Amino acid sequence: MRQVAGLLVLAALGACATPGVDYATTVVPANTAAVETRTVDVGEFRGPGGRWYEGAFMDMLATASLDGQPWFRMARHSDGYVPEGERAGIYEGYIEVTDYRGEEFTEWETKCVEWDGIFDCEHREEVEVLCLREEIEVAVTPRLVELGTGEILFQHTYYGSASQETCEEGWQDFAGDLLLGFVGVGSAPRDMIVDALSDTLQDVRVDIAPRNATMRAVFVEEAIDPMVRHDPRFENAVKAGSKSPDFSCYMWEDMKAEYPDAPAVTHNLGACREAQGRFVEAHGLYAEAAELSAKQSPEGQAAKPFRDALSRMSYHRSGLQLLDRLTASDRPWQPMEEDGWKPVETLEGGPAEDEAGS
Repeated sequence: MRQVAGLLVLAALGACATPGVDYATTVVPANTAAVETRTVDVGEFRGPGGRWYEGAFMDMLATASLDGQPWFRMARHSDGYVPEGERAGIYEGYIEVTDYRGEEFTEWETKCVEWDGIFDCEHREEVEVLCLREEIEVAVTPRLVELGTGEILFQHTYYGSASQETCEEGWQDFAGDLLLGFVGVGSAPRDMIVDALSDTLQDVRVDIAPRNATMRAVFVEEAIDPMVRHDPRFENAVKAGSKSPDFSCYMWEDMKAEYPDAPAVTHNLGACREAQGRFVEAHGLYAEAAELSAKQSPEGQAAKPFRDALSRMSYHRSGLQLLDRLTASDRPWQPMEEDGWKPVETLEGGPAEDEAGS
């Protein structure tokens, strides 16, 4: 399996409230059909700003990359024919202005009303101006249609918004001009529509292609076991994760040896292994922690943090396995014991998109 080295980042959490350790990895979106469809085209986006969005969407696809390599191949299949053995799709969709509203307000500005020279103001006065604050909300629904079969492989609605303010003197006359034709969504200015639509492009990119990102392996803050709860090392190890993750992980190793049946200790050691890129070991520790939590629960069910971590790691490893298969022909990987592959070079020094919560 493709393993991207998880790097313990010193001072990873800073001012963030959620304890844990940040690390660099590759995130694969949930919609595997969109991820697997790498030969793509862009069709029509019906609605206001559609032509602009078609061009911007094509630019987004063309520049989507992973480890410096383009993810998508832009190809025209105008007749709908796709060579045998090749999977291709076309992105199309529709756009709606869901809300457009304006609010008038006045404000006072100090302006020069009499000049004694080019840069010499002789007299200033307070001038009342009328302003219009406009706000717009849009919804765009892209869908990926497989060429050859017509099957919809991906469809989702994204929302964007924009606002602007316009102020003028002589507000008695300006008011009529501002409100003339201002009757709702049909009169929304094109530049505002474009600004609102641009908000959605990064969200789409996140959902259809893998990317390098900074993720957080989250610690459980409260221990279930009374002995562990009163052991000062537990709280110290949680706090150390933000400034000295290596030291924190050493503490979790020691505590795991002393408290082998403590769910929180087992889970937090799993978080360390996740941050170190040892995903198979992390997965096993998360599963063990969930099982221990269920045994100690009156309901016989693991607490939510343990279930969530186990589910997330399962999904993450499945995504990396998919990525491994999709990039098998063009990667410089070498076999290793843990997840099947190791990179020739780590991510150290490379940019990572920050997804860590705060």
